[in-house]
Amino acid sequence: MKKFSSALCALVCMVGASNLAQAIESKQPISVKSPSDIDSVLSELARKQTQPTSLLQTSFEPSTLSRNSSLISTKESSKADDDTNDVLSHLTLVASNAVNKFKQSGRASWYGGKFHGRKTASGESFDMNTMTAAHPSLPFNTYLKVTNKNNGKTVVVKVNDRGPYHGNRVLDLSYAAAKQIGLVSRGIANVSIERVVSP
Repeated sequence: MKKFSSALCALVCMVGASNLAQAIESKQPISVKSPSDIDSVLSELARKQTQPTSLLQTSFEPSTLSRNSSLISTKESSKADDDTNDVLSHLTLVASNAVNKFKQSGRASWYGGKFHGRKTASGESFDMNTMTAAHPSLPFNTYLKVTNKNNGKTVVVKVNDRGPYHGNRVLDLSYAAAKQIGLVSRGIANVSIERVVSP
């Protein structure tokens, strides 16, 4: 009963304060009806303040009321937080497993001299002579084993850039990586990609 009374009182104060704020902003006259009238009491208080509107706004900010309200159960709030954390943990695990088991097939190309020394999407400088690759979505620093399906040659590369952006390709290899699997002369080849832990 005590909690209900407190909540009811808070609600009445909010409604009265809201009416007062609207009246002040619209410059309507405020009349005192009776000492028991909450609007009248708030009006009298507001007249004594130099900035009544800001005072009232501070007094009934939703964040303050929600933190102090006896109607909100801390147990329910904690349970909601725990549920959110559980969902996020589960999604992170699923995403991690998806990356760990990643396999893909498609066409790969390569890039080299024109981009040598430029900054990659990961922030590293592109070095055409290292074993790196650009992939549209895999996390940076993911290692991939790339196999040229035409000759069976393989190379392990680190994803440090984004691309390719044209030609329905799944991967852009650095010059050195493309050379290792015999891709340079043809420019494009069918490859299979598999995620590995390290080179």
